[in-house]
Amino acid sequence: MIPAGTDRKYTNYDKMAARYGVDRTTAATWSREEGFPELLYAAGQGGLQIYDEDDVHDWVREHHFGSWVQSQRDKKNPLNLPKGGPRDLLSLRRIGELEGRALNRPATPTSTLRTYLSPSKGILPPADRTPDDGLQPKVTEPMWFRETAYTYISRPRRTRRTTSSDDNQSGRKAPTKQPAGDEALLDLDLPPGDDTDLLTLQRIGELDGQARGRGKATTVGTLKNYQSQKLLAKPDRTPGDGQEPAVEEPMWFRATAYRFIRRPGRTRRAIDTDQSGGLLKLDLPPGKHDDLLTLRKIGQIDGKARGRGKATTFSSMRTYWYNGLLAKPDRTPDDGLAPAVEEPMWFRITAYRFIRRPGKVGGAR
Repeated sequence: MIPAGTDRKYTNYDKMAARYGVDRTTAATWSREEGFPELLYAAGQGGLQIYDEDDVHDWVREHHFGSWVQSQRDKKNPLNLPKGGPRDLLSLRRIGELEGRALNRPATPTSTLRTYLSPSKGILPPADRTPDDGLQPKVTEPMWFRETAYTYISRPRRTRRTTSSDDNQSGRKAPTKQPAGDEALLDLDLPPGDDTDLLTLQRIGELDGQARGRGKATTVGTLKNYQSQKLLAKPDRTPGDGQEPAVEEPMWFRATAYRFIRRPGRTRRAIDTDQSGGLLKLDLPPGKHDDLLTLRKIGQIDGKARGRGKATTFSSMRTYWYNGLLAKPDRTPDDGLAPAVEEPMWFRITAYRFIRRPGKVGGAR
């Protein structure tokens, strides 16, 4: 039982879901992962599961850093990085030291950071200053502005996906990558979470109805029709499949379900509107929804369309990306899709939704 009058803070799956921006199913799945804090109290079989809030918070930071950052969204400096001027110059070694300290682990080696600079990774932006760039003060090695370095360190981290070796150990398969179709997937507002979160057919219906502006859930019967038409893929998990955790009904990975929900087709919520709180109507170059655009190209279109007279800088675009204002890239190097790409790229429809974001523009609308 929970002792009366204690100052100890407690949490449960519902509170975890709200704090970390995940589904309740995800929070329950965490409890079965290695090292998760001990269950303190359970109100009968299937009842409320109670855990120590601080212990859970520490565990989430260690094992699901992206979700932990989500819980710190209202804080200006959640990683407690040293204060300083945005244009202070930091070396690669110093960035590694600061990242290690922020994440409570050893410094990130400079060799690792150099791989992040490669076009195939595109994680760390190019240096803001280089030797012989003609600027003052002179530098003898590549250097980064503090604001650039801190944007990199504070970026959302994806939770580690199941690898082939994990599959062999746990028996759980990873979500299958699916190639993009002839039409781009719709950019809909869907709850964040891990690709391997398990969703029921009923939950998929709730998310589908909400995301596509119907005001009510898509019925299970309708979803089963979609299955028969192969618009919704086969479930990733089924009862008795021998994988862990065991499931009592067919379940789909979040990645599988979201691809179905984002299927091209009619929605009752306008994608391009100039209504209050909606997207701006801007004069943008025509093209196919699934044209691939680089971050620099998006910056060029953004600066011109919003009347600034110059491109939105690469570093600003990265900040928008890391802060979630620009969606995650639709294509990344080595994602197994065709055509192969050498850097993160966005569909035109994804990029244009970002460019049409509400806010001040420098020219006439």
